[in-house]
Amino acid sequence: MKKFILPAALIAVCAIIVSCEKDNTPVNNDGTVRFTSGATATQTRVAISPQNESVWEEGDPVGIYMVNNGTSDVLENAENIKYTASEAGASTSFTSAVQAIYYPLDETKKADFIAYHPYKETLSGFVYPVDVSNQTSQTGIDLMWAAADKQGAGYSKEDGRNNTSVDLAFDHQLAKLRMKVTKAPNVLGEIVKVNINGMNTTASFDLKGSGGLTGMGNAKPFEACTVTAGSVYEAILLPIGSLDATHTVTFTTDKNETYTWSMYKQIAELKPGKIYTYDITVAKYMIEVTGNINSWTVGATGVGNAE
Repeated sequence: MKKFILPAALIAVCAIIVSCEKDNTPVNNDGTVRFTSGATATQTRVAISPQNESVWEEGDPVGIYMVNNGTSDVLENAENIKYTASEAGASTSFTSAVQAIYYPLDETKKADFIAYHPYKETLSGFVYPVDVSNQTSQTGIDLMWAAADKQGAGYSKEDGRNNTSVDLAFDHQLAKLRMKVTKAPNVLGEIVKVNINGMNTTASFDLKGSGGLTGMGNAKPFEACTVTAGSVYEAILLPIGSLDATHTVTFTTDKNETYTWSMYKQIAELKPGKIYTYDITVAKYMIEVTGNINSWTVGATGVGNAE
């Protein structure tokens, strides 16, 4: 599974430094919480550049909690504090819109940190609602989660004074399907819509880290995200242990012709943190499919057809 490590220096100006590269950039601070970051796998972040590199986008929001070591009790009102990326790129600074996070004044108190993306202003406790029915913004539904507890010991104000970094390793909690589509000459018109069928669209995620995804349901068709009209489409999907005949993808042309890819014939399951990339040729009487799977990254290989 791809991991993303969020860098941040929560200083008086509320700055967090984040990187998608495997390096940690020292940031001066006055004893407040300091975050560092690096990438432990390819394509660790929200957006993917044309060069297949993972990048942050300007305005990407994350939420951060500071909790009592070994518990989920919030410290210093540091609950769901929002930070946003100040610029696009493999490395960026993050700034807090409202407040920075400071260690407790009591140096005997130890703190852990929980972080997630994308940010939601209102949450019920530590329950994060997931809804992938609208794929327009892939960054807006790409759920990632991270936690840091200093190998169980927790962090304290002394760590702030000593410039000890809090490393947040983000994991993707959902799966991603990427389709590169080619239309055969015998197919009339242009492809104007790609629908995902049979997949659950809603769930709840436990930000405390113990419950994972639960309550998955509301299976219904939804439209994939158009990356390049007629040729490249993406969808972020809820994990599923076993696909069946209800799990298909339909391609519709502007001549009202519909072609179906029986996705379950090539993909046995959808795992969190995996990206499933398929080259699909839409032909008059069949759809030819080849593909691979890695860790957000890509996920499985196969050949299939759609009729």
